[in-house]
Amino acid sequence: MQVTVWRGIADEITRRIVSGELPPGTKIESESEMAERLGVSRHTVHKAIHELQREGLVVRQRRWGTVVAERPRLKKHRIGYVVDFTTNQFQTQLLSHIELALREGDRLLVATSRNDPVLEAEHLRSLLSEVDGLIVYPAEGDENAALFKEIQAKGFPVVLIDRAPRGCEDMVVLTDNVLSSELAVKCLSERGCHRIAFFGNSNDRAMSNRERRVGYEQAVESIDPRLERWIHMSLEDNSESMYQAVNDALVTMRLKFPDLDGAFCTQDWLAQALIVACNAEGLEVGVNFKIATFNDFGEGFFRYPRRLIRVRQQVDRISLTAMQRLYSLFDQIPVPGGPIRISATIAPFADREFSAA
Repeated sequence: MQVTVWRGIADEITRRIVSGELPPGTKIESESEMAERLGVSRHTVHKAIHELQREGLVVRQRRWGTVVAERPRLKKHRIGYVVDFTTNQFQTQLLSHIELALREGDRLLVATSRNDPVLEAEHLRSLLSEVDGLIVYPAEGDENAALFKEIQAKGFPVVLIDRAPRGCEDMVVLTDNVLSSELAVKCLSERGCHRIAFFGNSNDRAMSNRERRVGYEQAVESIDPRLERWIHMSLEDNSESMYQAVNDALVTMRLKFPDLDGAFCTQDWLAQALIVACNAEGLEVGVNFKIATFNDFGEGFFRYPRRLIRVRQQVDRISLTAMQRLYSLFDQIPVPGGPIRISATIAPFADREFSAA
């Protein structure tokens, strides 16, 4: 699920334009120079530049070349960012990339809801009179769906990121959880797994949890509820009870299905608990039991990350796309209806690591 080369080139130039690194009037290097520097074909670069022209970010000037287009600024913007937490790596990276995408002179006001819909609603109502637009990482659940739709109906610029209450999916930019999960499970099958279990967070209020299960279901040949385990977790759970629940689930499933040889986990903590359970059962992860997992806490979260198939969300593209969408709303440029889904990347495990273990 790698990003196409031309799209990656276009995104990088867009990021530099949006952040102010390339101000209006700046000349973009020629297509041949860029192609040589990046080691790609001129056709690939041409496609990227053409897309930037289509989006109005660059223009071609006779006898001069391609330059960053003038984008008149009527005002500097104050942007509110309401997020559930800012403590884990995924949310920290989102915030960092949102800040990088700010136009010169714009300010970001951050409010934390602590995943409390009541506190979130208070922040939203307060910020409406203080900012020009909102980026929101919503609290789990659907309690504020009506409020988000009310804000949108008033014409106030608002973009949701990573998840959305039911009925507000048209406002959100997020990872393509369904396709990413499906491809990760298929990657397990391609690596020789014949019976694959599912380990998910029991909190079905989170949009991502629901979608990742759908992806798993689309990838396996037949659904057996005995191979699905929904584990009760807190938002950042490394509790003893969670580890025990995963261990008990693995033992129970292997008693019923001795040929169980793989599992898909919807998040890092579940995968970590499953690794511990495998060790206790005498299973060698990556050899006779393979695991695919969403990896939002970074490669360093696991001792041997390359023994896992890791789904890595493209936080930079999610953040940049959300900010582009918000700025389009500021500039009264029509935006397509959502949800806007961003491909994840799949990092397969490396067989060569096992020989040194």
